[in-house]
Amino acid sequence: MNSDQQANDPPVRRDEHQFREYRAPRGNGATFLEPSIAGAPQLLRDNQQILVGHDAFWQSLRHRGRRQLVADAKRYTSAYRDIDWTPDGDEAPIIMAGHQPAIFHPGVWFKNFALSHLGESSGALAINLVVDNDVASGSSIRVPTIDPATGAAVYRFVAYDKAGGGVPYEQSTITDREQFQRFDQEVIKAVAPLVSNPCVDRLWHHARGAIDRCGVAGCALAQARHALEAEIGLRTLEVPLAVVCRGDAFSEFVLSILIGLRRFHQCYNESTDLYRKAHGIRSRAHPVPNLAEQDGWLEAPLWIYGNAAPERRTAWVKLASDHLVLGDRNGREIRIDTADMTAAAQQLCDGLGPEFKLRPRALLTTMYARTVLSDLFLHGIGGAKYDQLGDLITSSFFGITPPTYMVVSATIQLPGEQSTDQGEQVRSLKRALRDTLYQPERFADQLTSQREIIDRKRRLLTAIPPKGQRGDWHRQIAEINQQLSAGLESVRADLRQQLARTQRQVGSQKILQSREHPFCIFPLEYLHETFNSMVRP
Repeated sequence: MNSDQQANDPPVRRDEHQFREYRAPRGNGATFLEPSIAGAPQLLRDNQQILVGHDAFWQSLRHRGRRQLVADAKRYTSAYRDIDWTPDGDEAPIIMAGHQPAIFHPGVWFKNFALSHLGESSGALAINLVVDNDVASGSSIRVPTIDPATGAAVYRFVAYDKAGGGVPYEQSTITDREQFQRFDQEVIKAVAPLVSNPCVDRLWHHARGAIDRCGVAGCALAQARHALEAEIGLRTLEVPLAVVCRGDAFSEFVLSILIGLRRFHQCYNESTDLYRKAHGIRSRAHPVPNLAEQDGWLEAPLWIYGNAAPERRTAWVKLASDHLVLGDRNGREIRIDTADMTAAAQQLCDGLGPEFKLRPRALLTTMYARTVLSDLFLHGIGGAKYDQLGDLITSSFFGITPPTYMVVSATIQLPGEQSTDQGEQVRSLKRALRDTLYQPERFADQLTSQREIIDRKRRLLTAIPPKGQRGDWHRQIAEINQQLSAGLESVRADLRQQLARTQRQVGSQKILQSREHPFCIFPLEYLHETFNSMVRP
């Protein structure tokens, strides 16, 4: 077992001044699991004890939210894959994970394998949340290949659409179906010098069917990956965040924040400032900006957009004694009477639609998923770092103990023998180049006609004058170095060529050993076997 796998410590609760620094595992086949796979069932039971201690508001919210989640996840997943294995009732514990519907790297995909395994081994229902309200970064993936001119590994971008990016995944429609159709063949061609049987062909078989069903890139990519998971036996349900946000439980959760938004501002901003201070972060934009107040409007940790105007806009709230106004301050606006919480939540739920989509920001997404929807949530490295801030906000505003999350990540490199580390060779060549200028006598075998000058420098180096009397000595050394160095131009030229060649090899090596390659360029059997060994050590 890799040493990174053996070093997983059990989770430790931290006070508000202590934060864990999570780091991605190093080395091919390494994992980060906190707690271990074997320790996850106990964490699940511990979380259930925490959650059952929350008051009646949370118990009611959890009952309704989970019932809706399971029904929606079953209905959504059954549209494209079999769900006969799911239990009939809705009383089973729920383990969740979540990610954007992108073609991510295997370290992220490992989380889905761990989710399925933990669901089966714990008697829990495993549900993956498709975070489709994040902005799509583009419509292409970066594929490693070999440059035939140099023989070095380089990247090539392969697109599945001409447009893409700039709007949430749930709004990213495919504009060029022909390009979408041939995406897998272009990926196979690009990666052929490195991988002979990438799983993109099997993935894209499902993607073609999915795009005909929904026409949306995020939906197609997520459903294709999930259908591929069904092929190899993973038992999970999936549901888009967009579907989760339609229910009355989500509306009531959001409303509980909006009604107390001024106090939420204080808890949110103070927690964020504390997080920055603890990490020495100077930027006011990281890890998230503080919530603002402008002209009587309070910024909410939510996004608003719609089909006609799909760009995300900040949600703002204006509070009054008996109502609040929620909008983007750009034409979209709804009024909610707040005298009765139940009626207000229904009013908010009824006010949402295709042109008024209300979506949570990242911290609020996992806050809802962890406190309402699930008994155990699986984070990757990035989510685990930032959700420590989410825990501070949850505790401060709601006055409850948030359940502990599990952290799951892995590093998988391309199959095959990897290049050796050439970093020391680069450093050696750089030292040699410097020596041609400042210690040229080291190349005495190339300066056979300069023996007398070399001997003179050696005599000077054995008779260094006291401090304050070295001016003439330094001048003589510099003149000798310059004279000797002039005879080493051909040596320097050769060293520069060696350095450039080695640096290209190092760059090629970094590409080959990257953990960030999209999972679809890997052989499916290779990933499946690797992941199985990780969840069943």
